[in-house]
Amino acid sequence: MPLALVGLINDISLDSARRAATTIYTQLTAELSLDMERGSRARHMEHRLQALQQHPPEAILLVGGTDGGAKRPVTDMANLIAMAMHLLPEGSKPAVLYAGNIDMRPAVAEILGAHVTAVDNIRPDLTTENLAAPTAVDNIRPDLTTENLAAPQLELERLYLQRKMSRLPQVETLNNWLSHPLMPTSKSFQKVITFLGQQDGLNVLGVDVGSRATSVAVEVQPSQYLTPYHGLTIRSDAGVGHSLGALLQLVPLAQFQRWLSFEIDPDDLYNQLLNKTLAPPSIPLSQDGLLIEYAMAREAMRLAVNQSRQGWPRFAELGQLDPQWNLIVGSGRALAAAPNPAHAALLLLDALEPWGMTRLALDQHGLTNVLGAIAVVEPMAAVQVILQDTFLNLGTVIAPAGHGTVGKTAVKIKITYADERTESLDVPYGIIQRLPLAADETAQVEIRPAYEFDIVPGYPGQGATAEVNGGVLGLIIDTRGRPLKLSPDDSTRHQQLQQWQEQITIDN
Repeated sequence: MPLALVGLINDISLDSARRAATTIYTQLTAELSLDMERGSRARHMEHRLQALQQHPPEAILLVGGTDGGAKRPVTDMANLIAMAMHLLPEGSKPAVLYAGNIDMRPAVAEILGAHVTAVDNIRPDLTTENLAAPTAVDNIRPDLTTENLAAPQLELERLYLQRKMSRLPQVETLNNWLSHPLMPTSKSFQKVITFLGQQDGLNVLGVDVGSRATSVAVEVQPSQYLTPYHGLTIRSDAGVGHSLGALLQLVPLAQFQRWLSFEIDPDDLYNQLLNKTLAPPSIPLSQDGLLIEYAMAREAMRLAVNQSRQGWPRFAELGQLDPQWNLIVGSGRALAAAPNPAHAALLLLDALEPWGMTRLALDQHGLTNVLGAIAVVEPMAAVQVILQDTFLNLGTVIAPAGHGTVGKTAVKIKITYADERTESLDVPYGIIQRLPLAADETAQVEIRPAYEFDIVPGYPGQGATAEVNGGVLGLIIDTRGRPLKLSPDDSTRHQQLQQWQEQITIDN
């Protein structure tokens, strides 16, 4: 759904609006705020009107003004929207969702009339906690570090369903047959990730890489270091097919090129990427073409995850490290269609950079988006399929956070198998090493990282013991460090990438 964001301050109210817009399939056509431009008032007005006219949105999210705070700026922005709608052709006028100063609702409604849908203020106050709202929806930012985007998100989802899904052929007839309303695939995907997290008290990260969008669903359980969190982020400009053109505008070409283990002229790479936008369903016909596809998938995931990461609870004591994920689920053709499951595992490791001990799973049949919708109607049936048949268990990854010296030991591992066999090894920094452990097997693992590395949050160099599950790739030891570092030298980087690919695909 084409959406324009209009607010007062770019880094505050408009930033909140951006996050609110990431839970539905939107294409941002314009972002306007009072503090974005400098110059005469007339020129400001002209530029803003042009932005709304050149790419008319189907909806406008108007935010800004604390409750009981500024009024004139809100009126100015509402008048701007009214003027833009007056200049648009009849039948193409957008709906307006107002999520600003609640004291200004009557004034905004008077200016914009029937175009306005009012919800609770997106930022009632910068410091006050949980101000009461007429509809009892929590404040989007109870304090400077916490946001609750529920009210505008629900209204945007309703607008999306009303304006987009209702246009699909025969969708109204289908809706009449159903006992539950239709659900966007991203919401269904999020429901499965939420179930997996809540079922066993796990921190779960799910990534669905599609042709038109990449979705990230997160479920974090409360712990000594982390507050509970669940969220969904959709980047409609981060698809690897139909939306690749938008991705190319956001991601510099050099960031795609850094994942390639071969020399290629930047113009040739750009042309190959453009060819993909002309034929999104096409499949690569060469090894180099496959690596280019993988580069697209990595950057799409990294873009979506980086936006999702803004809302995650973080390990402040450890330099703002991400949560330790107990389970990562990968979905979408870019991952599921990989000729070797090891390729999918490497894409997830490169794009998401999990640390600690993490199980990797692959939705190889694309069932996740369906099962979340089924769970609304038949929860137990969906549960049984999710737990037994949905995912390909890739294995468990042990990845210490930090950096060391290439060639020196990063972590010592001792494995005790179910038959009481033991194996000990020293794993040097900068490699990926696989150990055999079947999907139906578990093993006791003792991990002793070097002093530069973290496995236990907050205790550098401290070891840990855990029972781990196997998978089709067994046990994966990733000592490349977190955050992941690629060599700036082309030749060295090409060797790195080739080495990592060989190490993760080698048969045990």
